[in-house]
Amino acid sequence: MSETALPQPASRWHILTQNPVMVKELRGRMRGRRAFVVLTIYLLAMSGLISLVYAAYASAAATPYGPDPSQAGKVVFAVVIGVQGVLVLFIGPAFTAAAITGERERQTYELLQTTLLTPRWFVVGKLMSALSYILLLTVASIPLQSIAFLLGGLSFTELVVGQLLLAVTAVAFALYGLYCSSIMRTTLASSVATFGGTLFAVVGFPLLMLLIYWALGATFFWYEFSDFWEYVAAYGGMGLVATNLPATVFASALILLEEGSLFFFDSFVAGGTVRLFSPWWVYTLLYSLIAALLYMLCVRRVRRTSET
Repeated sequence: MSETALPQPASRWHILTQNPVMVKELRGRMRGRRAFVVLTIYLLAMSGLISLVYAAYASAAATPYGPDPSQAGKVVFAVVIGVQGVLVLFIGPAFTAAAITGERERQTYELLQTTLLTPRWFVVGKLMSALSYILLLTVASIPLQSIAFLLGGLSFTELVVGQLLLAVTAVAFALYGLYCSSIMRTTLASSVATFGGTLFAVVGFPLLMLLIYWALGATFFWYEFSDFWEYVAAYGGMGLVATNLPATVFASALILLEEGSLFFFDSFVAGGTVRLFSPWWVYTLLYSLIAALLYMLCVRRVRRTSET
């Protein structure tokens, strides 16, 4: 890989869409029946899950005329977002965790180093090949999301915010898998590091922060500085929510529903009114910065490997 073959600005879009690494990966993935079988099973499973959830919600409704359509629409939308969240958190990194280590194990990585493809476009090609299939699965589930619109109770703003959060999450965690693949020597080690880090980010880190949060409040702030602790609890709690995808989706939807606000809202804290933030845009900024950092680290690692 050489840095002397940098594309001109006018041809960047062409190289992005015709990236040889991306084209090769996508052709290999879409040939045969495997990709279409996975897509069919995914849609059938999601359709069956939505049907079961709606049937359970309808049977639990106490009204003689059946469930409230608006509430049922929210339940359907929550199920679709939940399935898509699992998809971007685990399927995307699964594709990128073996992106570079697989080339090493097949002994094709040295051949790629002799091409004119730069480290930047090599990383972009591997990333886009993984995200393209995730995008296909996400787009294929849009007709199922339209059921929530038919039932009501879902706004266009909620849909856009939800898809934006999923897109940012998909890029960040796919880049994390690619980074693990660039620093590990085997696919097994890269996969373990990728899924271990993903589980820690989604489950372990929030639980750890909640434990520290509770310990500090119980031992120091709550008794000595009650008003100060209430401010810390308010802003720190929203900041903690903004680090976790499920919590961010739930809290942002609740704030939009209860407060009617997309960015900021007023809350009563410590005897006064403070202005708090909706976590979705903080989450978007945070994970965009993480994705940019991981991208630079991946490019740096690939460049260093090609120079040795």
